[in-house]
Amino acid sequence: MIHRIPLVHRIGVALLVMGASAVSSSAAEPSVPLQFPKIETYGSVVNLPSAEERPRAGGKVVFDTTAAAPAGKPNRGLESAARLVNIYELEKMTPGRPKIAVILHFNATAAALNDAAHAKTAGGGVNPNGELIGKLLANEVEVWVCGQSLIRSGHALTDVLPGIRIAHSAMIFNLNRQTDGWATLGVH
Repeated sequence: MIHRIPLVHRIGVALLVMGASAVSSSAAEPSVPLQFPKIETYGSVVNLPSAEERPRAGGKVVFDTTAAAPAGKPNRGLESAARLVNIYELEKMTPGRPKIAVILHFNATAAALNDAAHAKTAGGGVNPNGELIGKLLANEVEVWVCGQSLIRSGHALTDVLPGIRIAHSAMIFNLNRQTDGWATLGVH
C-alpha cells in the first residue's frame, strides 16, 4: 500500500529542514566575537550579559570524558574544562570558580599520552592535547586518566603526559568524587 503525504505536510517538512539548515550554518559562524580571556586558543566563550542563568561562586565539577577527538584536534572534555575556566574569567569570578577535574577514559585515554605513546595510537603523531593540558594544569584544573583504560589499551603508566594523575579506574574516580559532592558532566 502506498501512502501519499499531503502537499501541505511536504511543504511544512521542507520549511522545517530549510530552517534547520539556516540554524546550523549560523551556529558555525557566531555573530559575536569569540574570546579566550584566561586560556588562550582553547575553550572559546562569548559574552552574554543578558543571559538569565549566571555563573555563581563555588561548586566542584568533573568532566567525565569518554570520547576520542578527531585526529589532530583537542579533546572535547579538555576543551570544555578550558571553556569553564574562560567563562569564570570573562565574568571576573576567577576566585569563585568551581574546582574542576577531567577524567579521561575509554576512547579518550589517548588524550593523556605522551607524544611517543600517542604516535602509536590510531590518531598517531604528536598528541594535540599537550599544550591544552599544560594550560589547564597551570590554571589548577586536575587532569586524570583511568588506569584500567590505560592498561587495557596497551599502554604503560609511564606513557602518560607529565602532570596527569592516574586513577585506579574512572568508575572509582567518579564514585569517590560524587560521594564528595562533585557534579559530573558527561562528555561523550
